[in-house]
Amino acid sequence: METVHRRLLAALAALTLSLPYAAAAGNEFGVAVIIGNKEYADDRFGDVAYAHNDAEAFKRFVTGELGFDVEKVIDLRDATTAQMVDVLGAEGNERGQLWQWARRDGSSDIVVFYSGHGMEGKISAGRRPGYLLPVDANKDRAEVHGYPIELLIKNLGKVPSRSVTVYLDACFSGVAGKPPAYTSPVSRGADISGVSGVPGFALLTAASGNQEASWDTAARHGLFTEHLLDGLYGAADKDGDGRVTAREAKLYLDDEMTSAARRAYAREQDAGLYGDVSAVLSFSSPGGWGSRPLLGPPPAAFTVVVEPAEARVRILNIGPPYSAGMELAAGSYDVEVSAPGYVTKTETVVHGSSATVHRMALSPAEDRLRGCAWCPELVEIPAGQFRMGDLAGTGEESERPVRRVHVHRFALARHETTVGQFRRFVMATARTRSGVTVAARAAGRWNNRPATSGTGRRGEAGEAWSSRSRRISLWSA
Repeated sequence: METVHRRLLAALAALTLSLPYAAAAGNEFGVAVIIGNKEYADDRFGDVAYAHNDAEAFKRFVTGELGFDVEKVIDLRDATTAQMVDVLGAEGNERGQLWQWARRDGSSDIVVFYSGHGMEGKISAGRRPGYLLPVDANKDRAEVHGYPIELLIKNLGKVPSRSVTVYLDACFSGVAGKPPAYTSPVSRGADISGVSGVPGFALLTAASGNQEASWDTAARHGLFTEHLLDGLYGAADKDGDGRVTAREAKLYLDDEMTSAARRAYAREQDAGLYGDVSAVLSFSSPGGWGSRPLLGPPPAAFTVVVEPAEARVRILNIGPPYSAGMELAAGSYDVEVSAPGYVTKTETVVHGSSATVHRMALSPAEDRLRGCAWCPELVEIPAGQFRMGDLAGTGEESERPVRRVHVHRFALARHETTVGQFRRFVMATARTRSGVTVAARAAGRWNNRPATSGTGRRGEAGEAWSSRSRRISLWSA
């Protein structure tokens, strides 16, 4: 009897270890794709205001609760058509980045989360296909620009994996509008019931059938994402076994999310569940379920007022290009301001939870590199290095060996030295005026013509004299 009991315990232990995410403290082979599509190029769509929040919160769940390595999370914000195909694969070729990162032996757990617009396609064979929309999609051609959900499922079925879980908080009507047309951007559920399932696969969607799905404006999330995350962090574990299955998540959403939709919008919203209802979506830690981390303060407007007004502004430690009033999360940002003829300036700006207006004025480059109206205008050449010699291996012996040359920082005249500038140099240094005829001087041609004669030493002397006359130093680093 004792032997049977031990065998039973061993079998249960082996089963527990084989379940997805059992090692919540670390899932070294797990791969996740997190997509948050907020800002669409086609103005007819309107923005999905909380898509980035949804994506960030789900990324925290995947790395914190499921134990996925952050380096194996493919994190896309405002993904284009090319980016989605590159990651998820194309028709007839599933070998995108996700396929490449999955373990060949099938030991990877795969999680795909999408928040953004979707759209229904035309009815075909009695079904209405659904599409996930990249930010560069055209609303009139969803079938061309959209990423088919059926293709997503088909390609995921070809990725070697231990489990596959897909979460779609998508607006399949494509009409997430702008107030006052809609008090809350909404969506309808596309028909995806005909997609082919794969072993260990579970798909949860924000709505079913023709229902509309909404935002939770207080939580700054999609209504589906907000309650889904609550459930995955333990609220859906009604039987207290330390696991949340797809069935439990669905029941929790039907209770909490559906009730919230009825209270806030007076409509039904039921999550869709397809595939393996017994799939385990999350595990508690040995100490029990932890608390869900809170989202930080909402992004606030960030503006840099520059002088001159045409100066270019770049924020060096973020990806998106700068635009006045852009919304940024609280934090420190490295701001670079540059303009032709001015000294580039970089400052670190601390941005809080309220709007920031930061002023940066540039100094004219001439203040340092041009001391008077007639002095040569100089351009600062930064220090650097290059390889000199026979790089191709086909040159002469004198070009070998190839060596690395280091050049100090220096200043170089932007234009050729004129005769007039050379004349001032000659008069100031009492040097001979070879090559300048009396007739040329009498004719007044000794002014702004390029100087065509002179030795290298004369040029060096002229540079030294020019430096003294402008009372600045040309330096080397």
